[in-house]
Amino acid sequence: MQRCRPTTLAVDALLVGCPGTVLSVFGPSSLRPPAGPLPLEGFVLRLPDERDVDALVRFGDDPDTAESQWLPIPSPCPRAEAKRRLRSAFGSMLVIADAAGDLAGVVSLGPRGAAVELAYGVAPQLRNRGIATAALGSVSGWCLEQPGVERVELRIAPANLASRRVAAKAGFECLSVERTRVPATGEEHDDLLYVIRGTAGP
Repeated sequence: MQRCRPTTLAVDALLVGCPGTVLSVFGPSSLRPPAGPLPLEGFVLRLPDERDVDALVRFGDDPDTAESQWLPIPSPCPRAEAKRRLRSAFGSMLVIADAAGDLAGVVSLGPRGAAVELAYGVAPQLRNRGIATAALGSVSGWCLEQPGVERVELRIAPANLASRRVAAKAGFECLSVERTRVPATGEEHDDLLYVIRGTAGP
C-alpha cells in the first residue's frame, strides 16, 4: 500500500559533501537541513549518507517496492540509478534509520512558500508499529520551528486509509480535496489536504 503520495516535491536538489560523508539533499530554499539527527524513539531521522545507495539497490529487488511505491525507485534499481534518485527524485529528504544505521524509511520535504509538504514511506517489515506517525510528528515539529514556516501539509489519496490514520494520529487536520499533479508522470489525482499549523500560523 502506498504510504503517502509525493506530488509537487522539489526534484532538482543536489547532493553535497565529501565522499564517505553525509550527503545533504536539501535544495536551494529557505529551509536549511537540521544541525543533527532528529529524535525518534528506537530510530533516528538523519540526512542520507552513502550506505543509503546500497539500501535503494536492495529495496529495488523487493516486489513490495514496486507494488506499494513507498520508495519512488524502479524495480530493479541499479546502483547508478540509486545515486541519481538520491540526487533528484527525492528532493529534500530525511532517512528513518534503525539502530544499525540502516534505511528503514524516508520523509521527503518540499518547501511551498510558508508551508512544507511532506511525503513518507516505511519499509514493509516495519509497518504498523507507529514509526510513520512518530516520524511525521518529529519532522513536522522541526519544520514548524524553522523561520518562515507556518504550516506543514500532506496530500493523501482518499482511498489510502492507512496514511489517513497516520496523519490524524500525528495531529494533522483534513481541510479539503485538491487536484494535484505528479510531475514525473503528468498524472492528476484528487488528494486530501491534511495540515498542521504552528502556534502563529494562519
